[in-house]
Amino acid sequence: MPTITFDRFDGGLDLRQLTTNADMNRLRVLKNAYITTGRSIRKRAGLKRIAQLTAGSTGLTAGMNQLWTFSDSAVAHTNSLVGNKTIDDPTGTGIDTIEHVEIFNNYFYLCARYENGVTKHHYLDGVSTLVTDPNCPHTPTIAKKASKIFSIQDNVVRFSATNDARDWSATQDAGFLPVNIQQTGASYPTALGEYQSNLVVFFPDSAQVWIVDPDPKLHAFANSTPIGTPFAHSHANMGSDIYFLSPAGFRSVSVQANSTNLMDMDVGSPIDLIVKPLIKSGIKPRSVYFRGGGQLFCFVGNDIYTYTFSRAAKVSAWAIWTLPVTVDAVAELNGVMYIRSGDVVYALDDEAFTDDGVPIDVDIELPYADCKMIGVFKQFIAADVACTGSPSISYRYNPRSPDLITQPMTFNGDTRSLARMPIEVCATNIAVRMTHSAVESFELAAVSLTFNPMSDFSN
Repeated sequence: MPTITFDRFDGGLDLRQLTTNADMNRLRVLKNAYITTGRSIRKRAGLKRIAQLTAGSTGLTAGMNQLWTFSDSAVAHTNSLVGNKTIDDPTGTGIDTIEHVEIFNNYFYLCARYENGVTKHHYLDGVSTLVTDPNCPHTPTIAKKASKIFSIQDNVVRFSATNDARDWSATQDAGFLPVNIQQTGASYPTALGEYQSNLVVFFPDSAQVWIVDPDPKLHAFANSTPIGTPFAHSHANMGSDIYFLSPAGFRSVSVQANSTNLMDMDVGSPIDLIVKPLIKSGIKPRSVYFRGGGQLFCFVGNDIYTYTFSRAAKVSAWAIWTLPVTVDAVAELNGVMYIRSGDVVYALDDEAFTDDGVPIDVDIELPYADCKMIGVFKQFIAADVACTGSPSISYRYNPRSPDLITQPMTFNGDTRSLARMPIEVCATNIAVRMTHSAVESFELAAVSLTFNPMSDFSN
């Protein structure tokens, strides 16, 4: 009897095609798991509680070999991994959010948003932290390049003096980039990023690349691309590209081969169907590149849109992780990703198989397979699964009625050395669904289905 095997999942989550004609290595559901460089599906890391913070601080960043929070009055945390820095509160209303943090000349440079909505820049090199130069933009967008701090102000991008983050007025040293002159569409920048050695200035509908230098006379416009982002913090660098959330979905910007022209890459198109409705709902995404896992994370509420990319392994795969907590701030230290939710700090830990005691619900679903016999009625007889852990398997069998699904069957570990698991399904198409919630590791490498062709609809 014929057997069909699914053992290459390098396409990850992909909703571009109909469920009845999608490639078999592309998944319809991939929740709380990710694609490895071996093209298997592995359960994501769990949340391990690291620290209960003292009340009164906000934010989380990494620097000087530890994690840091910020407050407008003295706060001392009991966990030595987390320190606290005090900043001024010129509004008297209290700190709401730490928008962005850079380390500049071994000191923190940051933007704080206060409860009254005002944002202010701070440089923690002395007793008074507030940057008081009248030309400082005090906007939430900060970038460190060419020994200067850059920040958006209205329709230009201002920069500080070289090696002096407090001076935004020095003649022939501080100043602004006239980015508005190069624009034909939206004229107000939204975000600042880094592309290779250059500064990227994002607009809602485009992006500009600028060559920047400690000597402002050497600043120069390089080129642009007709795709941008309306979000201040949705971009992150991974490899030689910069990835961001555009109005069309997740995209990246690359240098076109054999030229210096920029082209936009639709890396996020497999999940556009999910992401586009979110963009219109007032989300505040924040993207980071997780060096310890080689993945791009975009945090939206308590969801993480995760992109795994490996040119060597030919893996380019999206997944969606859902956490039981809302993410307020993130920071990576020594290859570990830390997440702050309220006054609790968690670490994403591969050895933690729950989220601080809450089960991690993995959900995987393949497209409907016709086993390369279109319109032929088949009796599906048995399944073999190469995996670790104790998942449950079930089958959808009618794409016209996708709610029809068999009762789940739970099994333990690799079944290839055992008698095959029975399937009691007669259909032209079948879609495999697998779930896992046990407190253990889980990895899926292959699923094989044995079937008996019966007849086509013409007989």
